[in-house]
Amino acid sequence: MQQDTGPAEPLVSVIIPTRHRLALLRRAIASVDAQTYQNIEIIVVDNFAEAPLTREDVASNRPLSIVRTDSMSPLPVTRNFGAARSNGAFLCFLDDDDAYTPAKAREEADALIADPSLDFVFGDTEQIGVHGETLVVSSGPSDITRYLRWRYITMNALMIRRESFERVKFNPEMTTYEDVEFMGRVLRDHTGFHIPHVHAVYNRDNRPDQMTRRNWRRAHENWRRLCHRFDKEIMAEASLRRFYHRKMLVLAMMFGDVRQAAISAARIF
Repeated sequence: MQQDTGPAEPLVSVIIPTRHRLALLRRAIASVDAQTYQNIEIIVVDNFAEAPLTREDVASNRPLSIVRTDSMSPLPVTRNFGAARSNGAFLCFLDDDDAYTPAKAREEADALIADPSLDFVFGDTEQIGVHGETLVVSSGPSDITRYLRWRYITMNALMIRRESFERVKFNPEMTTYEDVEFMGRVLRDHTGFHIPHVHAVYNRDNRPDQMTRRNWRRAHENWRRLCHRFDKEIMAEASLRRFYHRKMLVLAMMFGDVRQAAISAARIF
C-alpha cells in the first residue's frame, strides 16, 4: 500500500530577467538549483536579446521556462512580465548577476506556510566586492521608516505571496530606484517578517553592464517620485526628511526643476 505523503508544498516561482549575460545567468540558475526546497519553477525573462535565448543555452534541474518580451524593457516591466507568466503561490525575484544561498526558499516558504497572515518574508543580503570580499550584510526589520533610510532589503532576498504581489506589482514608471519604490509600498501596505539569515548574494563588482549603473536624469525623475510617493513617511522623521530632500534639492538644481528645488529647500530645515 502506497504511503500518503500529504499535499505538495506550495510552488515557488523564481523570476530572472536577463539580457546578453549568459555566463552570469547560468550562475544565478545554479544557485536556484542548489535550493534545499524542492517545488520550484524558474521563469527566465529574455529582455528582447538580439539572439533569442533558448533552452540549449541554459540547463536546470528545476522546471524552467523562457519567456521573451516584445521590446527591450526596464526592469520593473520585465519582472511584472515574468510574474504574470509564472504559476507559483509564492514569488521570488533574482537579478541575473546575483545568487541565492541554499536555504533561502526553504526558510522563506516555511515562514509563509506557518503564518497565513504574512504577505511577505525576507532574509539578509551579503554584498560582495570586486575581489570576493564581504562588504556588508544588509539586514533590518520590516519597518518602512528604517528601510527608506537604509534600503537593506534587496529583491533577491524577498518572497511574496502571489495575491499580495498582484496588489502591488512593480511600477513601470520607475526606471531607477524601482526596488525602493516597490519595497516601500510592500512594507507600508502589507504584513511581513524578517528572517535574520543570509538568503541572497549581491555582487557589487561595478561592471559597465551592471543593472544599478547611474543615470542622473533618471535619478532626478525617480527620486522625485519617491519623495512624492512616501511624503507622509519621509516628513514624519527629521533625519529621513533631510536625507531625501537634500538629495532631491541637488538633483532638482542639476536639471532646472525650480519648483521641486524650492519645496525641497524648505523641507531640509
